[in-house]
Amino acid sequence: MSRTLTLIHAGWESVRMIAQRGQPANALDQLTRLLARPDVPAELAAEGHQLAGQLALALERYTIARRHLKVAATLAPECAETHYLRGQAWEDDPDGCDRRAAICFRKATAIEPTNPLYRAAFGRAAARCGKLRRGCREILEAAHESPGDVNVIRIAVSGLLDVGKPSDARRVLAKARFLCPGNRELAGLWERMKFETARLEQRKLVKIDAITRHAQDAQFATDGDRVYLPFVRLADDSSTSPNGKAGKGGTVRRDLASFPRPHITRLHIRKADG
Repeated sequence: MSRTLTLIHAGWESVRMIAQRGQPANALDQLTRLLARPDVPAELAAEGHQLAGQLALALERYTIARRHLKVAATLAPECAETHYLRGQAWEDDPDGCDRRAAICFRKATAIEPTNPLYRAAFGRAAARCGKLRRGCREILEAAHESPGDVNVIRIAVSGLLDVGKPSDARRVLAKARFLCPGNRELAGLWERMKFETARLEQRKLVKIDAITRHAQDAQFATDGDRVYLPFVRLADDSSTSPNGKAGKGGTVRRDLASFPRPHITRLHIRKADG
């Protein structure tokens, strides 16, 4: 039995070394074979399944990650990190579920209520599920607790922008950039925040001026290469129709569209007298 445990622990250390060298696929394959043994201790199995879930997340194998993390959560239900990783496996998956991610993040927050990373992740998932008030409250409180933590700020800003709160995202980012000057990730988040702000402002202007015709709306008045122009005319009995008969119908003009071009090409360029 002691020789078997020695082999299992040696295999475990080998897997960890391979993972630290940046070979997640190889480490996951060896770890999967190791965890398939029936004589693996429960403590090592819980840690091993959690590591397998992390490796699968890095490889974007979300279904495999959720399977390993579910086993890890069963073996160690009081591990907040395992529940947080399960939430990530649901959230990052394009075919995942924000509701299930929020449930996992909520469990992690219940175990470690003072962890701002877990609170920010739970707030973002809750806001995406439609619980805007609670989600925004959790996000802002997490950002207030760790204003200089880039990982927390990343989740907080993305969550606020997803639910259309660019002003709150601006305040969070302004404080974070003051505490972490020169951080490139925060600078990128600042640019995204400015883009979302401009996009929302433009959408508001479009809604307000929906009745007014603007120059950029001229494309909707075209039919192919022709433009229909309205003309003011007197509607009386003297009007004639296009076929020459008297009536109330007037002549309809159909002019070609005008596409103005720069006038610089019309200038005659002459060399200066030498």
